[in-house]
Amino acid sequence: MRFLTSFAFIYLLCTSGMAQNCQDAFEPKKALLAQSIICPEVMQADLAQLHKHILETHPNPTYYVDINALSAAYRQAKTAIQNPLNLFEFLIVINTYLSVLKDSHTAINPKQFLYNTNLRTKVLPFFVENIDDQFFVSSSFNKDFEIGAELVQIDSFPINQLYDYALKLSLIEGDAIAAKHEIACEYISIVYNLLSMSMEKDKSARVLMVNTEGDTLAKEIDFSSSWRYLLSGLMSKANDEVYSYFDQNNNGILVVESFQPLSQAVFKKKIDAFFEQVASRNCQSVYIDLRNNLGGQLRAEEYLFSYVNTKKVSVKTNYLYKRSDFDRFSQLSPLQQTQFENRAKNVYPNGLISKEYDFYLLPKGATHNILYDYLPQNNQNFTYKGTCNLVLNGNSMSASVLFAAWFKHIERGLILGTPCMGGMGGTFGNPAIITLRHSKIDVMVSTLKFTPYHIQEPVLNAIEPDISIKANRSDLIERRDPFEQYLKSYHKE
Repeated sequence: MRFLTSFAFIYLLCTSGMAQNCQDAFEPKKALLAQSIICPEVMQADLAQLHKHILETHPNPTYYVDINALSAAYRQAKTAIQNPLNLFEFLIVINTYLSVLKDSHTAINPKQFLYNTNLRTKVLPFFVENIDDQFFVSSSFNKDFEIGAELVQIDSFPINQLYDYALKLSLIEGDAIAAKHEIACEYISIVYNLLSMSMEKDKSARVLMVNTEGDTLAKEIDFSSSWRYLLSGLMSKANDEVYSYFDQNNNGILVVESFQPLSQAVFKKKIDAFFEQVASRNCQSVYIDLRNNLGGQLRAEEYLFSYVNTKKVSVKTNYLYKRSDFDRFSQLSPLQQTQFENRAKNVYPNGLISKEYDFYLLPKGATHNILYDYLPQNNQNFTYKGTCNLVLNGNSMSASVLFAAWFKHIERGLILGTPCMGGMGGTFGNPAIITLRHSKIDVMVSTLKFTPYHIQEPVLNAIEPDISIKANRSDLIERRDPFEQYLKSYHKE
């Protein structure tokens, strides 16, 4: 019933565009998303392409849901695109269809159409935080957005309408509803820009805000060139994925922003260096901060786990593969495939590589489960045995969820923050991107499912924190990290 309601809303929303001329294709560099009307027959073709691709490549599209749910969502999506839609509306149809899988690695990235647009396009970057169902400005490129002000409306869009659109474009893993809402809050700015970005030389928005004194203000705020937005994104990615510090109470705080390092060797050296300092300073408490860590390589995540694995638990993880043109072996270069084949043949039938080779030889469409079982080790052969706590939020995904699941499984310590994007049953992963032929929408689709060996049934519930930590309005105004505020107040008690 929930899906019927969503698609009925889309259908009613979109009938106003039926009389407009439609296009057979979208050109991101030349056209704007909300102004490009797409013909029904090409949307149907793109939807069919995506559905076929999921059936051929996804390891288990019915892992979290009833076996008929995907087919029902496909039929409902087909019904929703019987008339011309603009591309933004088609994005919502596509993601509503994908969301039935409850797989955070099978979804669209709406930022794609901000990054892939003409650099002359004007955008309005801003960021908000949802506090008690109100939306407050947390940062912006333009100083006319007052930090801590309540955002009420932008142009003709009430903030709640933008948030509803953002929810329809957001990700979800299992029933990680809180994480979905947290990500949707970040998507509010993206949704507004997808609907409003312009190629006009001068562009501004009328923004209605309630400032920190309680006064309601209406401001005209200028848009920025999209190249500035793109550059800021690239600069943020250039930051260290690992850094650490020690507070006034000698707590060691290790921040790991990504498990996808440019260099595994450098990543390991940074982890080693932190725990060397922890030992030399005789730290009694360590906090591992995985907020906004979108995941990455399991070997990086497991290397960190080796330092806190006081129970010396072997990491046993089932990898569910499906043989396709998009699996990780097919993505190897011809030279890498030859090297893999030679190594496997030299040791066959012994070793893990032989199990991978058995999968490699299977026909396309076949699925295969491989158990990876080993005890993670670090270069220092050191295990930190003091108090260790973990900090998460809704943007803690993929490998971060797996780390959190193992951390909770061994009862290593408290979890702080907000619910992460997944639960104790692991996560999907290794997404491969396909581009829909006509709409040029990039869709990522999982090619692997990672499940801890001790988990026998799908786990829908997200990992909940033992202690909830979330920013309040004062934190935004003072630009304070709520986790650091927690540390200060906790150790005063």
